[in-house]
Amino acid sequence: MTHRRYWVYFLLFLFNIICYLDRINMSVAGKPIAAEFGLTPIELGYLFSSFLWAYVVMMLPGGRMVDSWGAHRLAAMGAAFWSVAQMATGATTGFVSMLIARLGLGAGEAPTFPVSYRAVRDWAPSTERGLAVGLIQAGTLFGPAVSAPVVAWLIATLDWRWSFYITGAVGLVWVGVWMACVSTPETTRWLPEAERRRILAERHGHETVSDTASVGYRGLMRSPAMWGLAISQGCAVYSVYLYLSWLPNYLQTARGLSIVNSGLFTSVPFLIGSVIMVLANWLSDKILTPATIGTGSRRIVVVACLLLCSIGLLIPFVDSLAAVLVLTIFPVSFGATASGTNAALTNDLLRSKADAGRAFAFLVMGGNVFGLLAPIVTGYIVEASGSFASAFVLAGLLSLVGAGVSFVLTRYTLGEERPVHTGRSGAVGVAG
Repeated sequence: MTHRRYWVYFLLFLFNIICYLDRINMSVAGKPIAAEFGLTPIELGYLFSSFLWAYVVMMLPGGRMVDSWGAHRLAAMGAAFWSVAQMATGATTGFVSMLIARLGLGAGEAPTFPVSYRAVRDWAPSTERGLAVGLIQAGTLFGPAVSAPVVAWLIATLDWRWSFYITGAVGLVWVGVWMACVSTPETTRWLPEAERRRILAERHGHETVSDTASVGYRGLMRSPAMWGLAISQGCAVYSVYLYLSWLPNYLQTARGLSIVNSGLFTSVPFLIGSVIMVLANWLSDKILTPATIGTGSRRIVVVACLLLCSIGLLIPFVDSLAAVLVLTIFPVSFGATASGTNAALTNDLLRSKADAGRAFAFLVMGGNVFGLLAPIVTGYIVEASGSFASAFVLAGLLSLVGAGVSFVLTRYTLGEERPVHTGRSGAVGVAG
């Protein structure tokens, strides 16, 4: 049996790398931008998070567009839009114009995760979901790992404006390749017929998948699992966005590293995290059987990852850079892995094909409502206390909350008029 579908996973891996390349550019360039425009830590925190405002607002409409137009179309449209906004950031003249460009970046990036997760549902056999999500979402960590030192080098060699022009152009190149190569499993011409039949036969596994009309966002919100997924996603994403936005600045201001060295240091936990994400999701596929996938047993992996993510709260209590490096690996790696595994868990619990994009959009919106707050709250904490200590502790405590919420609530199906409680032996009750 061939594995040409892995080329789709690879292109979506690059899709996520470019998405996070464009996000971390602002984090690495934050110090010279603040110096040129005379920004305070609070103003810088707003710029770090501003793309998330449009990102969150466009998330639910984006999920509906994924269901209506298809993941392959939305991927190209979103990447083209955000790449132009990224290039426009390099031409900004102050706080307001940069804020507008960042909002454009957020609007374009809004469909990124609903597209990625819906593509997994379309292209991956059910027993391969964890691996597919891990491979694709590893780009969200590999992207910053590679991008942080590259962007730091661009800034040091050219200037911060050229770093935005160049990273934006990379996204437009990806759009051309994607449009030329990828459609749906049913119509992609380079997919061998035997592999096409396997994908179409196995992508929903043993689940009872409804072909009826969508239950819509209101129907999804009737399930406790949808809320458990969204809240635990938020607790995981809060940590990831804290480190994605503020780790380079923390290393430059609190630890005295240069821009280039802070970029190199930042790359380490993200690079290690990309490997951990793939291995953890591959392991979850190996542990789970087709029968237990539909019961939501993948929640145990999510809970374990969130517990490990909370170890980041120890960072304020260590002095050496080596200890800081080791401790940052846990929230970055396992926060992102919990986020990716939650997407696979959403796929496991979903029973309505017509609601896939909406379910993933609600999941990602939950994550990014929390994520939107992380850079802003951290800016206020640093401004008020002169230290990052409370910010790291807060993120760790939220991870513990997310572990509890996931364990308790993610036990019901999604996409049915009356969500069914799942168990190892099947349905044992109905919500509401």
